[in-house]
Amino acid sequence: MIGIAIGGFLGAITRYVFYLLVESRLWQPKVATWLVNTIGSLVLGLFIGSGNLSVFWITGFLGAFTTFSTMALDVVKDLEDGKWLTGGGYVLLTVVSGVVLFSLGYGYML
Repeated sequence: MIGIAIGGFLGAITRYVFYLLVESRLWQPKVATWLVNTIGSLVLGLFIGSGNLSVFWITGFLGAFTTFSTMALDVVKDLEDGKWLTGGGYVLLTVVSGVVLFSLGYGYML
């Protein structure tokens, strides 16, 4: 449990710093959210593919680093603003790129 908590703390801090860096350069929160989710998918694939099932990294760090809820909030905001194509495209891009990068990471380690 302590390992999960420490991993979660480090993952959340890493995501926050990552957001600060990306948003300060691009002014696009969606890009930062998409990047953390796709990077997290790739790293998860690498861990699972290598057989490393460390709860520190998978449940703790990556669980806090990635964020489905922020992506969902961004999509709901788009839908409320009538930006159906933007919201739908964002969901599609996030899911497809996440699956592809997970698969690449997983396949690389096999």
